[in-house]
Amino acid sequence: MATTTQRRAKGSGSVRERSKGKWEVRYDGPPDTEGKRPKVYETVHGSRRVAERVLRERLGVVDSGSYVAKSSETVAEFMDKWLDTYAATNTRLKTQQEYRGKVRCYIVPALGAIAVQNLRAPQIQSLYASMLRRGLSARTVLHCHRILKEALGHGVMWGDLARNPAERVTPPKVQQVPVKPWEAETFYKFFDFAKDSLFKHAYHFAVLTGLRRGELCGLKWSEVDLDSGELRAIRTLQRIDGMGLVEDQPKSERSRRTIALSQLAIDVLRRVKVEQLERQLAFGEAWRGEGYVFTALDGRPLAGDRLTKDFGRIVRRSGLPELTLHGLRHTFVALLIAGGVHPRVIADMVGHASSSFTMDVYGHLIKGVQQEAVLAIDEQMARTRSA
Repeated sequence: MATTTQRRAKGSGSVRERSKGKWEVRYDGPPDTEGKRPKVYETVHGSRRVAERVLRERLGVVDSGSYVAKSSETVAEFMDKWLDTYAATNTRLKTQQEYRGKVRCYIVPALGAIAVQNLRAPQIQSLYASMLRRGLSARTVLHCHRILKEALGHGVMWGDLARNPAERVTPPKVQQVPVKPWEAETFYKFFDFAKDSLFKHAYHFAVLTGLRRGELCGLKWSEVDLDSGELRAIRTLQRIDGMGLVEDQPKSERSRRTIALSQLAIDVLRRVKVEQLERQLAFGEAWRGEGYVFTALDGRPLAGDRLTKDFGRIVRRSGLPELTLHGLRHTFVALLIAGGVHPRVIADMVGHASSSFTMDVYGHLIKGVQQEAVLAIDEQMARTRSA
């Protein structure tokens, strides 16, 4: 079988016909750590013109410094590598668990067998459309998109990928659902129903401080100063698959904060301390306390899911407007807004990244306060004019 080879200047590559419609493209790859340029061979199907174009593209990529060696690594293998390296050393344990869950449930089943270098934007877009058709929320799809985009972005940084296909994908927009917190009166109706719950003081304290569930469970007496009326939110307690309850840091630098306590909140903590001491005496050597403020009956650390289940059970029994345990945090913010507290102060107290985020989530509540404010101006102006 006859073959033809088109030779070029040294280092500029060559095209060689292997058989009809099948071409071998050869060129020098970028230098390795020893300065040697490895020979790269690729098979191209089609006409000579197609092979020539592929060669020019490859040489351009080599010259630009963005060349990526061919790899058979699949999306599943790449995501495992990313989770075990970057995510394992740069994210919280709870975040890692959430990442692994999304990768395992949604990304790998649909895209895992594809070579990561062959992954294209339409394949990712198709995954998102499929997830929505299955009834998954836009928020879940958006979370998967953020994980995939971040992981593939690191693949580009590491030299595994020439480009990030997720950057060319449009995830669904998440409609911000206005939060519907309770009023103070509604909470105290709930509190009447919760009077026999072991965790009633935790619920009361949550609505008075806005602590997240993990922060509430992770709070220790060593971070509470009842005399100065302050606490430091510096840890969370989370259930991690295969590890049980694990202490971790709050979700962001802004979340590590000092919170001023109201007199009501201080009174709640004093009652908790008294009751905890009484239980410790009753349990004697069976007491399992580790210094946490809110605990199980015998002093053991408190799992957040126990709070969630107990809270939900009481809400359903009470017949009050539906609210999740996290809704107590929303109620805390709503009470601050109603009290005229500036969004910047609210953001600091609850650990939001910025006051603009606070406005995005609670803007509809702030508008209501503004309307009351302008009515107050009208009333003052009217009184002045009639005087």
